[in-house]
Amino acid sequence: MTTSATNQNAALETLSSVLFLSLDEAHFFNSINKFFMQNMKCHKVQTFKLLDNGQAQLMSEDGMIATHSLILDKGVGAVGYIARTKKGYFSNSVDRDPVFTREAALGIKAELSLPISVDGVVIGSIHCQMNDNSREFERSDMTFGMSIMNEIKAPIQNMKMYLAAKNLNETLLRTIELKEKELQESRSGLKLQDTFRIIEKEIIGRSQSMKDLLALVDRICDKDISAFIMGEAATGKEMIARRIHCRSHRRDRAFVAIDCSTMNEKQLEIEIFGDDSRMGMLEAANYGSLFINSTEMMPASIQNKLMQYVTSKMGIKAGSQSFFKSDVRLISASTKDLMDLVRDNKFREDLYFALSTVVLKAPALRERKEDIEVLANFFLNQNKAKEVQKSFSPSAIKSLTEYNWSGNVRELQNVVERAFILAEGTIIEKLHLDQNIQNAEVQPVVEKSVQVKSQEFVLVTLEELERNHIMSTLENLGGNKTKTAKVLGITVKTLYNKLHSYGIEFDKEA
Repeated sequence: MTTSATNQNAALETLSSVLFLSLDEAHFFNSINKFFMQNMKCHKVQTFKLLDNGQAQLMSEDGMIATHSLILDKGVGAVGYIARTKKGYFSNSVDRDPVFTREAALGIKAELSLPISVDGVVIGSIHCQMNDNSREFERSDMTFGMSIMNEIKAPIQNMKMYLAAKNLNETLLRTIELKEKELQESRSGLKLQDTFRIIEKEIIGRSQSMKDLLALVDRICDKDISAFIMGEAATGKEMIARRIHCRSHRRDRAFVAIDCSTMNEKQLEIEIFGDDSRMGMLEAANYGSLFINSTEMMPASIQNKLMQYVTSKMGIKAGSQSFFKSDVRLISASTKDLMDLVRDNKFREDLYFALSTVVLKAPALRERKEDIEVLANFFLNQNKAKEVQKSFSPSAIKSLTEYNWSGNVRELQNVVERAFILAEGTIIEKLHLDQNIQNAEVQPVVEKSVQVKSQEFVLVTLEELERNHIMSTLENLGGNKTKTAKVLGITVKTLYNKLHSYGIEFDKEA
């Protein structure tokens, strides 16, 4: 892991000095990140800072200060586990470890996670990752990592005190801003939403269609051009819009979302353009982004006013001749192809082209089946303590994967949350899923041809073959571990050990 003990000690002394001399938290976390990049044999290193609300912010990646504000919710992934347990953890089977649900979705194969802490207080965490199976982490790697943390304990203590003081100061400032905001709102009659300034949330997906979409999204983020997102309901169109905003130069300004399907024409006009008594969304989002959902429902009169705004960057308030000026990036979305509405003379052609400099297609869940298992596992244990986390049986995963998700990601999340409640043990079985999902697998019996074709040969390892046979036997015997062990010719203890190695935890039978 290191060139020599002498060089390592010298590098640690340098690191400690650099950390002591800086109260720039981005520089602090990046310096630690760089040291691990140089001294830990791995493909990728991420460093997170723990926020006072339990969330975690990406500070550095692969020796570079993070350029976008990626925020993870409290308890998510290995970051959440480290914050909760205050202990290091590693796994060489990330795809089977419920702690690493988030990381598995990103294609990580092995990860070593360590707390950045002092006196029992965790201020952040560092994560060394492998993208393939060319290297496995060992207990010695964790010992090495914790020894580094011990050597830089003093500067970590320094940063802990700085962050505590900074958080206190920010809390006081937020209180003052809130009071000023309430006073301003009481005068203007405008109730601004707390979501006007947002943070990015990670989009889960490793299918090629999602990778291609997000690659295109990231290319246009800072181009300040309009984007039109087309996709079925619950395919993540607003999440994509948020990503565009949060990775653009407008990230520190307002992000405002409005849905054209939830209001009548008059209400929508006031909401977008305002009137003499209040600001509209175009004014509230000045120098930020406005996300217009269900664009296909926009009335013709509002299409005309919006086109005028796009042309001149000036709008007219509802029921008035008062003008306002603002600079807003427009991101729109629809479940329909607006070009079809243009052909039917139901949508202005010039407005369509003004809103769709780039067209993004959000794939339906049934078009990205590779993501179903990853998303299901993510929703299953999201924000849940490790001791209550559960996992899916192979038959449940098969049913989820084969089902035609008309309700897309939102439907999947609802199904998973319901199954979590129904399952009394730690395993989600097929019977815990909605009836329509259970029945979706049933196919009509087709009369087999007399001519039998030879079965296609599939390359599998002995370990995979054993795992598949054990899980199949367990499933066919209704989850009874004692009977399963007897049929397999092994002890119950051996069976539990094997299930544990697969990342599956069971309550032991009485």
